[in-house]
Amino acid sequence: MKKRQVVIKCGKETPDPITGIEYPIPDCLNSLRQKADVIVTDDEQETTILKAVQGATVLMITYGKVTRRVIKAGLPTLKAIVKIGTGIDSIDIDAAKKYGVRIINCPDYAQNAVAEGAFLLLINCMKKFGPVHRFVYNHGWMGPGLENKGWNLENKLVGMVGLGHINSQLARMCQGFKMKIQAYDPYVIDLVMEKQGIHKVEELDLLMATSDVVAVCLPLNNETAGIISDQRLKLMKSSAFIINVSRGAIIDEPGLLKALKEKTIAGCGLDVFSEEPLRKEGHFLSELLTMDTVVITPHIAAWTHETWDGLQNEALQNVIDVLEGRDSLIRSLDPRLQNQSNCIYPAP
Repeated sequence: MKKRQVVIKCGKETPDPITGIEYPIPDCLNSLRQKADVIVTDDEQETTILKAVQGATVLMITYGKVTRRVIKAGLPTLKAIVKIGTGIDSIDIDAAKKYGVRIINCPDYAQNAVAEGAFLLLINCMKKFGPVHRFVYNHGWMGPGLENKGWNLENKLVGMVGLGHINSQLARMCQGFKMKIQAYDPYVIDLVMEKQGIHKVEELDLLMATSDVVAVCLPLNNETAGIISDQRLKLMKSSAFIINVSRGAIIDEPGLLKALKEKTIAGCGLDVFSEEPLRKEGHFLSELLTMDTVVITPHIAAWTHETWDGLQNEALQNVIDVLEGRDSLIRSLDPRLQNQSNCIYPAP
């Protein structure tokens, strides 16, 4: 009997030249080949994937776009798009729903790691560890030019933009340091927030204006793109910080750069950008790399030994479930996955 076919889009059998990550993870690839015929392509040309996906049962993606044309080309055999990761903003979700192709991501695999990464950015911003480290590295111990006064975390008000699994974990970490928490999320009811000791804010503008730290963790979609607008950044206190571990396009990046240059906010911690990798020069955001009020990590909040081991196992199991005709249950608060029978929506 002929094996089912799995296409891995934009996977690489050699490490990515920018990140050094191996896509797909080799153990995952070897296990898949025991279950199915596997085609791996790192060609970004749509014509290549249009041809490869014909006859496939599963399209497994690491990064890159999955368009309506790609989904249609996989019919009638294509049953699922499996994302090795959480973000599904590169998939034409409406087309997948229309043609009955299930989207299966791994929403839980890195929630603890990403929350820890966000908390690390928060602490580094408030304690000014970045510029202090650079000063000591370049000039030695304390001396003229070192402005090392940070801020206490205790009693500071953290505003969560989105209260899914990651920001809920981040809230618990902040509460451990006696920080106060408020959150804006129209999809999470008051009672759920109350049980977590979080004050629900009905208006995002109010959260922006009153928080000492704004922590952004949202899926990128039509509703959230640019939600942290230039006008909302102007509402922030001059002593406030903003942290983003979700997607760069959720924040108005030109507005953020302006706020930092004009010192209308105290600083920011960023793990994500609308264009990655962030260039050292030749891009309007390159200037961020020279600012002492900015802490940057290269989209690595989820990168730990534990999360990558867990991710390959979860993604592999999702593919096997599809191949063997089982529902692969996923836990996601992403409203775009509503009405999928395999998706459950637990309280964060």
